[in-house]
Amino acid sequence: MTASESTAHSVLRVALDWEVDAIDPPASFGGWNTGRVVQQIFESLYEDDLEDEAASPTRLIPALATSVEISEDGLEYLFHLREDVRFHDGTLFDAEAVRFNIERMWNPEAPQYSPVAADYNRIGLEALESVKVVGPLAILLTLKEPFPEFLRYMTQEDAPGAHVFISPEALKKHGNSGIADHAPGTGPFRFDSRFSTPHGSGVRLVRNDDYWGGASRLNGLEYKPYPNLEDRYNALLNGDADLAYGLEGSDLDELERRGFVVLEGQVPYVWYFIFNMRDPVLSDARVRRAVAYAIDREKLSKEIFRGHTTVASGMLPPASPAFDEGYRFPYEFNPELARQLLRDAGIPSDWRLRIMSAKAGCGHSVRICEYLAKSLSAIGFGAEIVWTEDWISYCNEWRSGLREGAGVSQMSWGMSCDVWLEQVLHSRNKSPRGFNAGYYCNTYVDQFLDDARRTQEDKQRFELYRDAHSIIMNDLPVIPILTLARGNVCYHPRVRGLRNPRQNWHSFKNVWMDPDI
Repeated sequence: MTASESTAHSVLRVALDWEVDAIDPPASFGGWNTGRVVQQIFESLYEDDLEDEAASPTRLIPALATSVEISEDGLEYLFHLREDVRFHDGTLFDAEAVRFNIERMWNPEAPQYSPVAADYNRIGLEALESVKVVGPLAILLTLKEPFPEFLRYMTQEDAPGAHVFISPEALKKHGNSGIADHAPGTGPFRFDSRFSTPHGSGVRLVRNDDYWGGASRLNGLEYKPYPNLEDRYNALLNGDADLAYGLEGSDLDELERRGFVVLEGQVPYVWYFIFNMRDPVLSDARVRRAVAYAIDREKLSKEIFRGHTTVASGMLPPASPAFDEGYRFPYEFNPELARQLLRDAGIPSDWRLRIMSAKAGCGHSVRICEYLAKSLSAIGFGAEIVWTEDWISYCNEWRSGLREGAGVSQMSWGMSCDVWLEQVLHSRNKSPRGFNAGYYCNTYVDQFLDDARRTQEDKQRFELYRDAHSIIMNDLPVIPILTLARGNVCYHPRVRGLRNPRQNWHSFKNVWMDPDI
């Protein structure tokens, strides 16, 4: 093998289901396609241990910090930072860089303040009282109230936004409006370029030879969008990609017969529908429950997704801290009860549910939405699906909240920290301020979520989140549909060293390509 051939073989080609958003992580809302790229370029003070395949939820480890001292009252976090870390532009990472980045997301008086970054990172930083540099490699973050998931929230990629660090010099040079795709991070790979593909813009990363944790064995990464499942599957099968995300529902058994590696394991991921609680029909809980009873989620998983998914038990996703393995969704398939509830609610037979969704980039949204429409038709009612072609555009529309006339919107999301339940269902996070896109409001739920957010003792906090979740499932402002089980990641056997943590993204730092396979 020649030197050029060896170099080509050490570039990992990754198939995604949509394009990567503009790369400015604190101000990005591109979903996990973007987060999976961001993970390789940028880092936070603490990160998930993505080499640990067993921990559920993920284990937190120091990254740009070496340690943290947390006061007994949970209000002060003194971070000791790693020495000799440099951004990809060669500038030094230190406590001033941390302060500069945090103030971009938090302090309206700072010249580098970004309203978009502040908006996207509000949930993680709204408890912050002050930021103080106490030494070149030490920074003190003081909170207004305890927030025990403060460190865990730092690990979330595209939450939206991300608590990662960008070169202050680059931000000063390019400004908030020009930093996208020009943002030097500190991670094992750095952004190189975008390139054209038949299905949209691809992203090329190259190895950071000066990475503080040692250089990657790969020379680079290439991310290519394949919005169609069949195209993504064939890209892997035909050798155009080495690794593919989102192949659940395809012929995974055939991939395994051909020697490909098909990973299994549940991650913090839920496909769900959000009801418009302002809609005069759907504001009736009987109607919402009827829709839930109309859906045979087991059949959807087995027939449409070939058993590669499992039915979701609720809105606390697998591999999140408060996830309750014993909890069962209370609305099992019962079409007769669905019809009766709709009759009791006085819903006319010509009523149609308007479903909002993206056509691509949302993890099989087309099949899930079409199945919901078919399920309603089977009980004598109908549905209309309104599609947005582009995933990133849909995310921004969805964030603004369900419009008048829209019945439900479809989303796939989840986090490995429980505050996500607050992020999507607390009344103070109603759209457009937050991500409660269906405008759900229950004062008891709000109180449980507020108490849980501040509770430092783990077991007590988990119970509070579960109590809130029980009320939410009774009210049913959302319908959880499916979670992942098999095929979220598949790859060619020449890809070596990949670890599969209980998370929606992976580290490629220790991955290498076997040129003999």
